[in-house]
Amino acid sequence: MTAKYIKQIVLGGFFIILPFKSILAQNLIPNPSFENIVEETRGHAYLDNIDDWFNANHTQPKTLYGTPDHLFINEKQPLKGIKDTFEPRTGKSVLGLISYMQRVKNYREYASVRFTHPLKKGEAYTFSAYIKNGNHVAFGSIATNGLGAYFSVHKIKQNLFEPLSVTPQFQIKEIFYTTEWTEVQFTFVAEDNYKYLTLGNFLDDTHTDLKYINYDVDPQCYVYIDDVSLVHVPKEEQEEVEEPEEVIVEEKVEEVKEEVIVAVVDTPKVEVPEKVIYEDRPTEVQSSIYITTYEVSLAIWDNKTVDGDIVSLFWNGEHIIEEYELTAKKKKLKIRYEPGKENVLILYAHNLGDDPPNTMAIQIKAGKKKRELSIRSTLGKSGAIRFKR
Repeated sequence: MTAKYIKQIVLGGFFIILPFKSILAQNLIPNPSFENIVEETRGHAYLDNIDDWFNANHTQPKTLYGTPDHLFINEKQPLKGIKDTFEPRTGKSVLGLISYMQRVKNYREYASVRFTHPLKKGEAYTFSAYIKNGNHVAFGSIATNGLGAYFSVHKIKQNLFEPLSVTPQFQIKEIFYTTEWTEVQFTFVAEDNYKYLTLGNFLDDTHTDLKYINYDVDPQCYVYIDDVSLVHVPKEEQEEVEEPEEVIVEEKVEEVKEEVIVAVVDTPKVEVPEKVIYEDRPTEVQSSIYITTYEVSLAIWDNKTVDGDIVSLFWNGEHIIEEYELTAKKKKLKIRYEPGKENVLILYAHNLGDDPPNTMAIQIKAGKKKRELSIRSTLGKSGAIRFKR
């Protein structure tokens, strides 16, 4: 058998040596091998067919959005060719997601799960998962870096198919590609009472490195994931060793069946604020305005009683201001009309203030045209203005 290599990547201030009995600790990941499913399909379904796991994109808009997959072997209704290119590490199911797509800029897919119990702040945990890219399969023609694991207290929400603007606790920094199941493992100290795990590529296209493996009509980087684990490391089983800088060790090992990447990391020193979570609310278009220019200037304020209204504004699905408390002073913003899109400005209310509902005055200036009006939103419905040209 050809000799392979075990890579050990040690990052941060210390690494933790784990004794064998830690392996027997309770796995905090529900349905870790994706075997509990809703129903059997022809070997390929969306992530919502897997119990406990869910898409970080909580909505299903009519436009393109991130859709992680459930892939499995169905003996009754086999998907043509799937057995030739797909083999779970254990059982019959795996999670599959796209971490890069050449055809669509910054397209990402993320899979999330809630732990069986929250993590304890200040305690150490070991995360591991097995990943592979398949063997010259459809979608698997590109290798990238960037695949990572992000732990959070709250659910994070993906907008359409865009990269999540958070910093994962672990990320594969170098280009990674394998046709064999490979274990990724790292140990960290929880900086909060985390409840959720999200997997995916958290880098945008500018910071994602690429390597083309084979030709495909729709080049993508596709990753299979199986046997996910998160276990607590008791303090009496930890041994800290000072490590002042990043060290990469390649050790030649004979007769190794699986390539293993072990990354033991200390958590980042920089705290990343939690992404604001938005509820899915119906939208009511309260006004329409016709403009003749592409560039539009806005001014927003509370023109009645300043009662502590807190708002976020969305322009064509993108937030342009988040959790802003309206005052009597006008705040200026700029937006740009985008042909082919709905061009809707939505007011999302985070509260109702002291004098419900949440009401915002807005001045709109496009070229020589200027107009003032107001938008009203509640905790159950968001008011909106439609722009037409």
